[in-house]
Amino acid sequence: MKDHPTVIQYQRKREAGELSSPVEVLDAWWLKELALQAGADDVGVIEISRPALDDQRKDILRHFPPTKSLLTFVVRMNREPIGSTARSIANLEFHHQGDKTNEISRRVVAALENIGVRAINPSMKFPMEMDNFPGKIWVVSHKPVAQAAGLGVMGIHRNVIHPEFGNFILLGTVLLDSDVTTYDQPMDFHPCLECKLCVAACPVGAISQTSDFNFSACYTHNYREFMGGFTDWAEELADSSNRLDYRKRSMTRNHHRCGKACRSERTTKPRTVYQSARLVKM
Repeated sequence: MKDHPTVIQYQRKREAGELSSPVEVLDAWWLKELALQAGADDVGVIEISRPALDDQRKDILRHFPPTKSLLTFVVRMNREPIGSTARSIANLEFHHQGDKTNEISRRVVAALENIGVRAINPSMKFPMEMDNFPGKIWVVSHKPVAQAAGLGVMGIHRNVIHPEFGNFILLGTVLLDSDVTTYDQPMDFHPCLECKLCVAACPVGAISQTSDFNFSACYTHNYREFMGGFTDWAEELADSSNRLDYRKRSMTRNHHRCGKACRSERTTKPRTVYQSARLVKM
């Protein structure tokens, strides 16, 4: 193969020093700035050896064996559309910001590839690794990664509560094959006020006063579980006695009340200079 044109061209570039060497360590500030410039609202980085990833490290490495670091970021959502009882309004916000989240991670991966860093961007929603069903059908669990990087803490409603944006957020993750100069740590306080408003607001009783979570109740009534809502729409239609009953059911069942219950946007806890400067962007 030494006489193949591609091999000849490669050898010529290597001898001329035109081939870029793989980046072994990335500057943390530069990496975060890259994600912020791509559209993220807050960013964190953790190492693959972090104990918080013990229960998913095997799955991560199976999909991307060279993973050394994980970049996790937050995309802020508009509060009022998410709290709307009209599914079309709430869905529009979820889908639009979901597409934005995937585009941000894709831009980050493209930029890293240009400097010789291998990376992949798992989808932020709609897991489809159905060959693993009934096991885990997604590549990475975004919530524990974000929590480990200090981007929030899981509330009793199983949503990550960001200290600045509440839980009106979407999460993205990028897997990197390079180490990073510094890694982020979990928050040292819990933004959940334990007011139990999410318990009172949950229309299906998925959350109890003891903070136990009924996954089956949530999945049965969560439109995201049905990848487009056809199944729950059909069940709701079949259970309705007439047109007015159906309208009443569809308008009163609010799938986003747990998010609306936790509306706090700011806390009195001071953040770092870097975080404070970056979290004011819209």
